[in-house]
Amino acid sequence: MTDNVENLILEHLRALRAGQDRLESEMREVGARLTSLEAGMAVGRPGATLRVQSV
Repeated sequence: MTDNVENLILEHLRALRAGQDRLESEMREVGARLTSLEAGMAVGRPGATLRVQSV
């Protein structure tokens, strides 16, 4: 019985880790896309300065 509980817990922890990894990857992509949008908007505005913040 204990082995089954441990395996179930480990399975859930692996699923949580996979979900977290996926979210981290998506957030990196969103950050990169936002930076690209900001750069594009700055190019279209005279006198605008590009401010890039590291995530």
